[in-house]
Amino acid sequence: MGWTDWAVSLGLIALVLRQIRGRKTTPLGLVWPVGLVVWAGFEYFGDFPAETSDLLFAGTLGAVGIALGVGCGLLTKVHREGDDVVVRATAPAAALWIIGMAGRLAFGIVALHGGAEAIGRLSERLDMHSAETWPTSLILMALCEVVSRSGLLLYKYRIAKRSRPQSDAPAAREPDVSLG
Repeated sequence: MGWTDWAVSLGLIALVLRQIRGRKTTPLGLVWPVGLVVWAGFEYFGDFPAETSDLLFAGTLGAVGIALGVGCGLLTKVHREGDDVVVRATAPAAALWIIGMAGRLAFGIVALHGGAEAIGRLSERLDMHSAETWPTSLILMALCEVVSRSGLLLYKYRIAKRSRPQSDAPAAREPDVSLG
């Protein structure tokens, strides 16, 4: 695990932590994490598993990534403030995001610092056939998490952008009291 692994993981965690207070956002601000994970995928993605048990494992981790990303996206608030669209991650949204991102980071640390034998035994119990199944599945999980969250937030962004700005809400109308 090199410094780029740490930087990617910690950068993605910081992304959501910075949004807890609410931040002005743009479509680019919502989708740049996808580019980061795609880049990491090209760096680390191995051969896609060919055995059924390996494919099932990769698919399961992909589904977990989608669940974490959708949960995080649903629990993140996106609203309009004047001409700006603001994204604010709630504490549960941040927790889901951190579970996914930090979990993969922790797996890498454990794998490199004494956990390889235990991971090997787990791989045997799961009937895995390739050493590439774990990294490929974990990258797939990250990609699914980031794409599902970013896609949902982009959808919420578009809805917020079309809504009436809060500061432009019409003032209460004076009642018509003319007698004529």
